[in-house]
Amino acid sequence: MSTDVLEAMGMLEAFRVTELRSLLSRMGRNKSGLKKDLMKRVVDLLQNECSHELLSAVRELHKLRQFSKDARRSSKSNQITPTSVETISIPERVSAGNPKPPGVVSTEQQMIHLPFYQTLDTILHPTPLVAAFGGAVQNSDFLFHLNASQQALIQNAQCQSGAMSDVQVVLRICYRESMGVEEDQYPPNIAVSVNHVNCPVQCSYSSNKPGTEPSGPCRPINITSLLYISFTNCFSVTWGNYGKHYSVAVYLVRSLSSDELLLQLRSTAVERLDVCRQRVCEKLHCDPENEISTTGLQVSLVCPLSKVRMSVACRAEGCAHLQCFDASSYLQMNEKKPRWICPVCHKYAPFDALRIDSLLCEVLERSGEDVNEIEYLSDSSWRPVTHDRFHKNKETDLHPLKQKRNSPLVDSGVVDLTQGSSDDEDLKKEEMVSTYLQDKKVHFRKSGKIKTSRSRTIN
Repeated sequence: MSTDVLEAMGMLEAFRVTELRSLLSRMGRNKSGLKKDLMKRVVDLLQNECSHELLSAVRELHKLRQFSKDARRSSKSNQITPTSVETISIPERVSAGNPKPPGVVSTEQQMIHLPFYQTLDTILHPTPLVAAFGGAVQNSDFLFHLNASQQALIQNAQCQSGAMSDVQVVLRICYRESMGVEEDQYPPNIAVSVNHVNCPVQCSYSSNKPGTEPSGPCRPINITSLLYISFTNCFSVTWGNYGKHYSVAVYLVRSLSSDELLLQLRSTAVERLDVCRQRVCEKLHCDPENEISTTGLQVSLVCPLSKVRMSVACRAEGCAHLQCFDASSYLQMNEKKPRWICPVCHKYAPFDALRIDSLLCEVLERSGEDVNEIEYLSDSSWRPVTHDRFHKNKETDLHPLKQKRNSPLVDSGVVDLTQGSSDDEDLKKEEMVSTYLQDKKVHFRKSGKIKTSRSRTIN
């Protein structure tokens, strides 16, 4: 084990759950579970799939962790009150023409990008939920006012689309201790009211144990219908104080549907045909030292999610398999319950990592509707796999045996009485069969056993 890996494993001991989740998110791995599960995944990555990117991410998070500790110590020494805490804001996306200065480490909290929500403006920057008194149940109040441009966007959208507008004002909550990218997470016992009206929050709990956070993915809370467009708005968050720290923010967003995201994929995330062919050739590359070589790989044209034939074949950029899934079904599933897990290899497959396989899309267009499986060959060509032909060949192989079983067995002295006979001969043969059955007598013993005896007639 190298020195860099040992150093990185030593840094992991100071990481909290938020840092471990951020690290796994950067590496495209699953970030759900307890701390021991997250730690095990990171250690496995360091031991088996260590890369320069992984080591750099560990060092960066460790540096941010130390910077956060120093900042808290400095704030305690200066006796800063909770009201003077600097508001955490989401940084703007760095463009290619305006990169970050070298050596500067961002200490601002970032919330994860949600594919189904396009952020139009920030109404209230992420602000900590501060406990006002000692107790398990806390309440925090916030005020905000919509500016002229925000009011115009909401009013125009309501006039065009009616009450269910695609422009919304949403409330998002996440952890505030981490300096990495955080996903939405509700605190325990959450309740929200806007302008003194209760706002429904869709969440479920896995147990009734105090301090249990809502299970499942937490979505932004739509508060548009309860707002005053031209007056100051107030909202209240009731939450359980069990040692974890959260931040709340309000955004003006435009909600996107799965169809809109599919159009976006078709325009920006289609892999070139030569790249797809090269991937197939690499999968079927023959190794001279290996006596067993793969000459073909079968790929199903049926989506593993919807169980029907795919229309737009896609996979995540980090997936190593050739099998795809239907992009439309995948987006619709995550629109209802955002998990973003590949249905083939069960790895983290976010929207930004999805790629449309142009080669398999070409196969779907050229193959018949009855073809549900194909086989890739070593030259990236393909051929359909029809299971009906396989069953037909199997029946053909068994056909001679059926003929032998149904044909007259001349060698054994048994003659088929149904072939080449007239009406008179059929009557005689029926009499012969009746005589044979009368000669075959069946006797029943008192014990219930059956004994068969056959009488012989000597002519």
